[in-house]
Amino acid sequence: MNKLGIYIHIPFCIKKCNYCAFLSFPVDGDLKNKYIEALKKEIIINGNTDYLVDTIFFGGGTPSLLEPKEIKEILHILNDYFNVV
Repeated sequence: MNKLGIYIHIPFCIKKCNYCAFLSFPVDGDLKNKYIEALKKEIIINGNTDYLVDTIFFGGGTPSLLEPKEIKEILHILNDYFNVV
């Protein structure tokens, strides 16, 4: 079975760095909630168990701006719709 790495882009920052070329926005609770819900729907739509997911990387803006429960929800859905090892 082929391996797959998954990159989760979290586009929120407290402050945009001058050198950063990533898509990012100031952290906003309502926008962050909408983004996480859309991300979870995207995971469900694109779920694929034909690959072994051996890497999940959170990047982009500042992923640590997510609450632990939000990361847990994302990982749970990834585990449900992909073959995570």
